[in-house]
Amino acid sequence: MLTRAIAGIAALTFALPAAAQTVKPGALKTYRDWTVGCDNGGRCKAVALAPEDGAADEWPVFMLSIERQAGPAGAVTIGLSGQEEAKPPVAILIDGKPAATMRGKAITGAEASRLAAALAGGTRATIRAGEKSAVNSLAGLSAALRYIDAEQKRAGTLGALVAKGPAPDTAAAPALPVVRAVAATGKAGSLSPTRIAALRKAAECGIADYNDTPPAPEFHALGGGEMLVLLPCDSGAYNFISSLYVIGRDGKVRPAQTDAPAGMDPDARVPSVVNGSFERGILSSYAKGRGIGDCGVSQQFAWDGRRFRLIEQSEMGECRGSIDYITTWRARVVR
Repeated sequence: MLTRAIAGIAALTFALPAAAQTVKPGALKTYRDWTVGCDNGGRCKAVALAPEDGAADEWPVFMLSIERQAGPAGAVTIGLSGQEEAKPPVAILIDGKPAATMRGKAITGAEASRLAAALAGGTRATIRAGEKSAVNSLAGLSAALRYIDAEQKRAGTLGALVAKGPAPDTAAAPALPVVRAVAATGKAGSLSPTRIAALRKAAECGIADYNDTPPAPEFHALGGGEMLVLLPCDSGAYNFISSLYVIGRDGKVRPAQTDAPAGMDPDARVPSVVNGSFERGILSSYAKGRGIGDCGVSQQFAWDGRRFRLIEQSEMGECRGSIDYITTWRARVVR
């Protein structure tokens, strides 16, 4: 259907680009009541989850996270997220016994490494801040930290959090990819209603089926005389989908290219973003798994003159109360 629709757009010089999705963000793993993941720069994070059978009003108001940087003696940070802000000082107890006090927004350094290992050996953690308290299950944390040790090539070394051994901790942090982005200069133009309707047809947008007057597209200058079209295409209760087109210097319109799956349908011939925006040269997408935002995928892309390059991706695959997303991809942007 899509090919026939594109073939019928006589007013547009329109060519589909070859697939160019080359980026593969890190995977997330869940071990009982903890989820964990690492990015391509070797930075890893484990996040506590609410009980699988717990109702939303029973979720812990505070939820622990343990993050570690890559490289020898990579820094450990223990922080909190949740439905409320934990105002310091925050007491952390392991199986009812005092284990640490968080006097700022996080615990870092040697104390964080010690606390991470202690948490891995416990059953439950109690977090107390003022009159508020929460209990986090520690089931699965030891496995999650072992995963971090393995991914960072620390397993069997003196620097491991859990999987300790006699070897020195010497594995270097992987280098981040460099994206040479084009400055988003120039003035944005527009397209006629007829051409906009043709683009909606090509992208098989459903928004016109239930909206007599679909929202107007956004036009943004990409630099180098090219322009981005954010075309409202479909919507749901908490996700608004926009198809992506680029208008070249010669006026030809083509589907935008991304180097990573984007939008609700990664295999769509016309890529899209969800709840998208374009600001200061950065294209953003945030696809929610639920309206409260405790699962989903957040992405940022930069334009390199040919395609939108993924520069950051953060995810939460488990809809279990945590809004502390785990970064699975990073790139360094040079303009």
